[in-house]
Amino acid sequence: MSDEQQPSPITSSAPPAQVPSPQTPQGWVAVPPPHPHPAGQQRPAGSGLAIAAMALGLIALLSAVVAAFYFGSLVVLGGALGCVAIIVAIVALVRRSQPWAASLTGLIAGAIAMLVAIIVGALSVVAVTTNLLGSGNTTEGGNDGQVEEWTPDTPSDTLIEWPANMASGGIVFAAHGDQPMPLQSAPLQPGTAPQPHEVVRGDGATDILIYVDYRCPHCSTFEQANSELLTQAIADGATVEVVTLSFLDRASEGTYYSSRAAAAVACIVDLQPESAWAAHTALLSPAVQPGGGPGLSNEELVAVLDDAAGGLSPAAADCITTERFVTFTQALNSWVFANTVPNANQAGLRVEGTPLVLVNGDAYVGEPSDGQAFANFLAQQMGSDN
Repeated sequence: MSDEQQPSPITSSAPPAQVPSPQTPQGWVAVPPPHPHPAGQQRPAGSGLAIAAMALGLIALLSAVVAAFYFGSLVVLGGALGCVAIIVAIVALVRRSQPWAASLTGLIAGAIAMLVAIIVGALSVVAVTTNLLGSGNTTEGGNDGQVEEWTPDTPSDTLIEWPANMASGGIVFAAHGDQPMPLQSAPLQPGTAPQPHEVVRGDGATDILIYVDYRCPHCSTFEQANSELLTQAIADGATVEVVTLSFLDRASEGTYYSSRAAAAVACIVDLQPESAWAAHTALLSPAVQPGGGPGLSNEELVAVLDDAAGGLSPAAADCITTERFVTFTQALNSWVFANTVPNANQAGLRVEGTPLVLVNGDAYVGEPSDGQAFANFLAQQMGSDN
């Protein structure tokens, strides 16, 4: 043995590793199957939003189209549904809802519905504004609610019939015995514009021009405050021209009361002129004013005017019930608002409301209910004309 010590072998207390025998069965380890929806992969969005967008869009489009032709109030519903359809469709497209064609249909239909609603709404605003200003033919009146287009001084086969004693478009009252009577004039030919009443100022005669609507409460107030004064002015030699308008048909709940009342007075002016002043004042009495309702029926108008006139002729009563001059009154209303006030001292003066009262061409700007203020204005105008 050499001088160097041989290293001692290192022993371990651990048992020797067991080498499995190929014949020894192994233990089973459970392995989960692949997840059907791996992380990062999203489910396709449901079809509910897409279908809802399409349904809303189509309903909105249908509502808007129906409103355009029949029921104007549906235009608001159509526009609102169109807006909702657009929002739902955009959300559906962002979320990639299937079927995408339904979302796109809803978006397009909603947009068209909103466009139709905007157009119909704009046209309605224009129509209402025009009606308020009286610059066009009214759409209420007559048996079918239509008015023949009237182009003054242009020959036509229009059905507009002029009443007698209203060549100026108004009723010019003057003294006749102990009562006011319309100045006589033959009916104008259809398509002819009103011929302004000729006035001669500076000779002491006073001309008074009054625009009224028989539904206008302020016209009634003015009449109650000044009826006796006007009657006396006529007896003293003044003329009072009354122009009856119908722009407040829009407040008559579809009965076009203003047109029918003005037409009733035109019937009496034409067929029973001696009762015209009484008919005019009767329709402005508080008891007859319709307030917020539809106004009197034709039969009720006949009854009121029969009482005021002390009896209507059968021809006058028939003229009222058949609405003979309704179309005339509506066309006259259009003409008045489209033209300047005749014989006015203020150039370009137009009717903007009722009552409008002018004395010797100057407009009264006081309160309709202030009888004393109008009396002072009338006296001042009569004095300045002498």
